[in-house]
Amino acid sequence: VPQGLCCLVLHGEDSVRIAPTFEPAGALNLEYLSIALQVRRVEGREPLFSLDPLIPKDDLIPEASMQMKRFEPEWLAGTSIGEVMFQADYHLKELSMGEYDQPVVGMKSCWDLARLEGFDKDWSAREWFVVRKAEMHVSEDAVLVPHLKMGVEAREQLSAADGMEDAPLTRPDHPLVKYAEAFTHNFDLIAERKSVVNQLREVAKASIVAKFMVESSMQLSESWFSLDEQKHFACCLEVPQLWNDYCFSNIYVEDGTIVTAERNKANFRSVYGGVDFGIDRFR
Repeated sequence: VPQGLCCLVLHGEDSVRIAPTFEPAGALNLEYLSIALQVRRVEGREPLFSLDPLIPKDDLIPEASMQMKRFEPEWLAGTSIGEVMFQADYHLKELSMGEYDQPVVGMKSCWDLARLEGFDKDWSAREWFVVRKAEMHVSEDAVLVPHLKMGVEAREQLSAADGMEDAPLTRPDHPLVKYAEAFTHNFDLIAERKSVVNQLREVAKASIVAKFMVESSMQLSESWFSLDEQKHFACCLEVPQLWNDYCFSNIYVEDGTIVTAERNKANFRSVYGGVDFGIDRFR
């Protein structure tokens, strides 16, 4: 296997070979590709990750609630692809809730956008990474070049007997929908500034190539499915629920003195989601 950036070159009509490259557009992470090929061959699908709420105890405060990592297939837990999907999704939630400065000047967190509503209601919603466009190009020198456009989608959720479920309609001015639109608009720039988002894009590229190789009936030896060198590590499947407290007051002044300082009630907003590329809808 060549050192440094690697790409795939068509070799005949039904096989490919690994070659060195200096072009990032055609470069692939071979470890991600190997795991994606395993998922595609065994499960017939793409990797998926979701961060779901655990059913809390009645006396459990929101700050102490937990979330469960859900991988499909389950054996992705403890792999490099599984960890990248979790880290990217978790960081997206942190940015959404204003835990860190926004990666692009002018972007506002969900809290900033919700402030425009007056903090007058509670809501729950989910947001997830998606692939909006996926194509496979072949260069003049027979290099496979995956081309994709990624983004973030959001949907409001409602409480149901079996947990949370998507609302039939989500208004376009919902804070999380507006944040997802801003993130999508700046996705490529954010990927250059946030390494975990860049790595998630590499996972998506590997998944697209894996789908192409399997569905094109490429002649693949078993070595293609072991390029990850069986790198698995311990993985805790429960993580703390992200939360932020925002407090504010209405102050009334009369004749130059403060008359009352009315403290508003606390509001609860929760964000869930994951990584669901949706590559299988592309042909």
